[in-house]
Amino acid sequence: MNVLISSKEYDYHTLIKVAEMAGLAGIVGFHPAGEDYLITFPDGENTEELVRDYKARLKGLENNIWLF
Repeated sequence: MNVLISSKEYDYHTLIKVAEMAGLAGIVGFHPAGEDYLITFPDGENTEELVRDYKARLKGLENNIWLF
């Protein structure tokens, strides 16, 4: 499954850090897509759950940054 993330919302280092936090480092792939980023998740039974968890962690990190 591929997920397109806008570079206007998140930078590359944030995407990598969240992948590490989610235990997905080395499992998901990061690819340039113009100015944005394409993240590829492995196909499997829980792919959609992985994508939801990853997006929730991105949002959670964003919320934590703005709280301080």
